Amino acid sequence: MSIRSKAVVVGIGETPTDRLGSKPGEPRKSSAQYISWAMRLALDDAGLSLRDFQGQGLGVTIPTAYPQPFWPEEVAEILGITPGFLLGGATGGAGAVSLLGGMAAAINSGLIDLALIVGAAAPFSEHWGGGIQPGDMRDWEIPYGTMGPNSKIAMVMRRHMHQYETTLDHFGKIAVAGRYHATLNPLAYLRQPMSIDDYKNSRLVADPVRLFDCVMPANGGRAFILASPERAKSLRKKPVYLKGFGERSNPSYGPRSGSDALIMGVKDAGRVAMEMAGVRHRDINFLQLYDDYIVVVYLQIEDLGFCEKGDLGFFERTDFTFRGQLPIQTSGGMINVGQPSTAGGTLHILESVRQLRGEGDARQVPNVKIGLCTGLGVLPYGKNLGCCAVAVLGNEE
Repeated sequence: MSIRSKAVVVGIGETPTDRLGSKPGEPRKSSAQYISWAMRLALDDAGLSLRDFQGQGLGVTIPTAYPQPFWPEEVAEILGITPGFLLGGATGGAGAVSLLGGMAAAINSGLIDLALIVGAAAPFSEHWGGGIQPGDMRDWEIPYGTMGPNSKIAMVMRRHMHQYETTLDHFGKIAVAGRYHATLNPLAYLRQPMSIDDYKNSRLVADPVRLFDCVMPANGGRAFILASPERAKSLRKKPVYLKGFGERSNPSYGPRSGSDALIMGVKDAGRVAMEMAGVRHRDINFLQLYDDYIVVVYLQIEDLGFCEKGDLGFFERTDFTFRGQLPIQTSGGMINVGQPSTAGGTLHILESVRQLRGEGDARQVPNVKIGLCTGLGVLPYGKNLGCCAVAVLGNEE
């Protein structure tokens, strides 16, 4: 089934990110407050009211550490609406892009003609604990010193450096481009200019992963609104069309007992999304790639087919800034804007919409028509990220 151009983004909302609550006595907000704030911003952007969403769609990204499974229903209570179709984004950082595809399918089916997708987290002011660890992590990772995502991604990064002779200069180019864009984004948290040397000299976290390789946890909320093309005709902003969508979860490249950790499900999800959209690589004007780590951005550029695996020359000669041949992370990415748990991945949809509307301000990519964004979630045992979703967006039907 194709959902090409069957749903459009008509509103976006993004709160500033902060880290309030990390120090005693600081003022703080709850995740309920951030999610309501983001919703209001999206409603204002679209020219809609809360009444418009009675009996319509509600999609909610589920924070990783939340202690019970009914968060989407709780969000409906917080927002004061009665959805006719409720979806939970339970694929970690891929949740927002997954919900984009799922709600577009619901709109295409005629079940709804509007959908509100929201997410928020306040890890510095709300402390839910780490939850129950999966069995493979408990039995085969923690006892052997693999202490969370930093340790896991360090092995992926080291493998790439060993197999393809990738250096910190190659990874650093991605980091510096993202930080440059963050200096132009008033909603970014980290806005201090950064050089390659700053990146290379940042402190080690899990060798070879450095501080500036890592995403920054933060408080905040994000939201967007989908509509049918017919409903969008009466709304405030020019619609942005979902042109293509693809998803792969629990991918394995090679034997499942020894999957190639340098390849992600983005490889196939991206192919499906681009085929649905009817676009080729040369048609895509920018990439907004899920960026929990710099090496993950690097791998996605390879897996999406913009270069061959291990093509160091491509990274050396390509300008990744908004003025360059392949603009990426034009908001600064989560690494610089901040990651409110699983709601963080929504950022890449919001920035894609801004760019396609021509609202990128000082970081606007010129002459844009098509953009691609991704979401990734879960670092499973023995392979790379386990939930992968890709969306191709465009400003023309």
